[in-house]
Amino acid sequence: MYVPTRREVAKEPPKWLYPVLIDWMWESPSELIPNSVQIAEVKSVLLARPDAADPAVVQIIAECDEYLACGT
Repeated sequence: MYVPTRREVAKEPPKWLYPVLIDWMWESPSELIPNSVQIAEVKSVLLARPDAADPAVVQIIAECDEYLACGT
């Protein structure tokens, strides 16, 4: 399981970032499951990207919101 760095969240293309984050959020082994603070930080970094309005980035932000709504 790969956990992306803040730099990767800020700089990598959405096409690369989406599956990495989805796997981390929903498919991690118990010791790597992200908590709500970590996903809130990911969302904050995503919102600060220059391409934050890009539909692909908006989709990733929505996935973060869904994860946060689950209360993990």
